[in-house]
Amino acid sequence: MLHRGELMKEQWKWMIPELRDTIGQLERLVYQAVKAGTVAELSHENQLGAQAMPEHMHLKHVHNALEFADLRDGPPYEITVEGNTVNPLAHVVTHWAVKGQVEQAPSVRAAFEKLVATGASAHHAEHVLGALLLEAQWAGAHAVRTGKDTGKVLAAYNRKLQKLVRDAAFRRKFTRQFTADHFAFE
Repeated sequence: MLHRGELMKEQWKWMIPELRDTIGQLERLVYQAVKAGTVAELSHENQLGAQAMPEHMHLKHVHNALEFADLRDGPPYEITVEGNTVNPLAHVVTHWAVKGQVEQAPSVRAAFEKLVATGASAHHAEHVLGALLLEAQWAGAHAVRTGKDTGKVLAAYNRKLQKLVRDAAFRRKFTRQFTADHFAFE
């Protein structure tokens, strides 16, 4: 008999390639709208992605992943940086998600505004909040796999957002961990 984590893994195993393909199609459609100047025709959520893409087009790996997406059906575009395999579009999609959270979640907006007010550029603030979001998503996925309470993950995420707003030392330390540059994708 499968336990909950194994069951979830089995259920998702067949969906991951299909999900990757669907996300890739969405990225291609949004990028085509950026190139064609038809971003206004996209849904608001996809317009946020359209904002994130041009912010990263100067990076060769992001440019290649977007510009040649229609030529590279199959596996996602990945590169190796310092021994780690990374997807440059995952970085863009993280900015996309953070932009949406800044608009919709008051706690994320407060953390973003505090980061910017204390010296971070808006782009760097998105890096910091993106790291926090990805950390929470990773922890949430682990909690689901192991049958643990995901509510604790959400509570920890919210505590860290509040700490970014209220605790200057934590904010400085956390902000220094995530650079504003994109060395991995250049």
